[in-house]
Amino acid sequence: MPNNFATSIGPPRLCCPLSRPHPIALALVCAALAQASHAQEEDPPGRHEDRIYEEVLVTGGRANIATMSGSAALVDQEQILQFDSTDINSLLTQVPGVYLRIEDGYGLRPNIGLRGATSERSQKLTLMEDGILIAPAPYSAPAAYYMPNINRMSAIEVFKGPSAIQHGPHTVGGALNMVTAPVPLEQEGRIEATYGTDNYQKYRLFYGNTVGQWGYWIDGLRYSSDGFKDLDAGGDTGFERNDINAKIQWRSAYDARFEQQFQLKLGYADEDSDETYLGLTDDDFDRDENRRYVSSELDAFDSEHWQAHLIHHIDFNNDWQLTTRAYYNDYTRAWFKFEGFIDPRAPEASVILANPEEYPRELALLRGEVDSDGTEFETLDLTDFDRSYESRGIDFRVKHSLQHGAWEHALEGGLRYHYDYVERDHDRFSYLIEDGRLLADGIDRAPSLVNEWETDAVAAFVSDTINVGRWRIDLGLRYEYIEGDAENLLLGTRVDSDQDVFLPGAGVFYALNDRWGLLAGVHRGFSPASPGAADNVDPEESINYEYGVRYQDGQLSADLIGFFSDYENLLGRCRVSDPGCEVGEEFNGGEIEIAGVEFTANYTANLTSSIWMPISVVYTFTESSFQESFLSNFSQWNPGFFEGIRLAVREGDELPYTPDHQARVQVGLASADWTLDLAIKYISEMREVPGRGSYQDGEFTEEYTTIDLAGSYAITDDLTLRLIGENLTDEQEIVSRRPFGARPNIPRQIRVGISYLF
Repeated sequence: MPNNFATSIGPPRLCCPLSRPHPIALALVCAALAQASHAQEEDPPGRHEDRIYEEVLVTGGRANIATMSGSAALVDQEQILQFDSTDINSLLTQVPGVYLRIEDGYGLRPNIGLRGATSERSQKLTLMEDGILIAPAPYSAPAAYYMPNINRMSAIEVFKGPSAIQHGPHTVGGALNMVTAPVPLEQEGRIEATYGTDNYQKYRLFYGNTVGQWGYWIDGLRYSSDGFKDLDAGGDTGFERNDINAKIQWRSAYDARFEQQFQLKLGYADEDSDETYLGLTDDDFDRDENRRYVSSELDAFDSEHWQAHLIHHIDFNNDWQLTTRAYYNDYTRAWFKFEGFIDPRAPEASVILANPEEYPRELALLRGEVDSDGTEFETLDLTDFDRSYESRGIDFRVKHSLQHGAWEHALEGGLRYHYDYVERDHDRFSYLIEDGRLLADGIDRAPSLVNEWETDAVAAFVSDTINVGRWRIDLGLRYEYIEGDAENLLLGTRVDSDQDVFLPGAGVFYALNDRWGLLAGVHRGFSPASPGAADNVDPEESINYEYGVRYQDGQLSADLIGFFSDYENLLGRCRVSDPGCEVGEEFNGGEIEIAGVEFTANYTANLTSSIWMPISVVYTFTESSFQESFLSNFSQWNPGFFEGIRLAVREGDELPYTPDHQARVQVGLASADWTLDLAIKYISEMREVPGRGSYQDGEFTEEYTTIDLAGSYAITDDLTLRLIGENLTDEQEIVSRRPFGARPNIPRQIRVGISYLF
């Protein structure tokens, strides 16, 4: 596909007469609108070469990244296609400073963190699609149970350091922007089909065209698998995802006074997966890492996501540009899953799995090895975690360029109004174990949680990029004003809150010569407290520094960047899997320090006139420590018990889920007709609870290495065959003990695919 990503964004109800159109109807309507444009008179020859298109790439592309004063990375369409990736976790190993906690093996529920910011449900990231906030409720409930399907994207951008302050609300770690395909300049289509291990299937159809001033595309994606885990009682452990999107574009005439562009994007996505929070004991993991207990046999996740994004861009031809984005996102999901035992005095599932020798009877019930005795102490709690999310807003950005002598200024200002909400309705159902299966006891149970949280937020920023001589200087200031409202419908209580914050940032880049450059930056990081936070809970705030050197010389490019984050307060947020707290409840973690080094290098060797060898290396080193000692009811910061006494987080303890070392090395061979790529990924031991010194059994994950291999061959100019192998050595380790118990990475996967361009 063409690599000139055009601007996109926005909302609307005016585009479609149906408030919730059926996805097929949505695509047909959009296609009909685009087809109607065929009657329009085409622009004169050369129009596309002469036009200046606004980029959806917030970074401005790799050329701009090379001189940015802050850290940014771009994973382009070629890199996405290399391994035909559907798992964003796998793709993000190509970016340094990214921390991943694997949960389901397929990337359905990503846990992504940047520079030590917690990876739990990607809640400390600003997540965007085409520059638009895409998390279901980024202010009210930022834990992202929805993540766009990465296989339909043309690029991924990751921002860290001062470059992230334009993209709030979460600026401590950074921002991640997923970029959809541009509207092709001429008729273009693609059909893809892939089949692999565990009945993995992926199908994609993309078609688009531009005629005159109108253009469009339709993009349909479906992928599924039977899953790699095995239920003791038999049953499904797989998933299926569907995703259909349409984009319509209008551009002003070639001779219009002001160049303008409208884009409307409509999308629908759903998921049906038999996924669970329940893992295994360490001993059971050693016997069969892909086992699932009987108590999780009914666990199932269903979701639907609707989006409408609209963008208007106008260039006033006098160094002024205005971009207006409006957006609407609607997300509903229901996760019916094992939660524990009905009796509140019964031990938590995570405690049972961590201490199986102390709870043999309870563990036997989870496995389905004994029958329940009929008491609530042995009655399983399966809860339907039903939630609805909505977000909508409008965003204005103005750009102006000016020059004073040798000083070139690129000024930008932005203003955004955003509203989001979450409604939680958690209904409990009780089940007994009988003859190795789950049997409903038919008793009506009161819901465990019913609440509504909503947020209104106004954000503004100004920035100035100054170029003078060998210097590039970036100055920026962000402001957030946030009003929250949280209502507990079971207790009849209501909490109102407001927060406001100024977030300055500055960075410099100095070109020593045509090859070498130095950079440094500092910015204030922020992650807001939720609407339901207690009065004594503070938002997450930090001062973040980075400094480094860049090298670029044709075939070789390299970055070596150090970072240091000084947290005034670390914010922890309770999830369903956290015992002893209410969903959404927040905790102060106090002062934290996180430091590290990121290294990236890319080199292309020309072996012959027709064969070349691309090589890339990505490495991250991290160290972290709590700066004060305290007791916490938050399970993620609870080091546990010793001889019946609860331990405290100690000053100097390392943060959980921040490995010391992460690395990825990829070596390829390529010609005009074929490619071959080998990727080796490594992650070191990783604490799961705060601690220091030697690792204690059951409190850390082992180091592990995986090897992936991908090859492609162009049978004709339009027909390409791909063969992909993931985790070729079939190495499986415990990659997490959250939410409940030990969980594995995905075993060896082999996939074969074919794509046809037309």
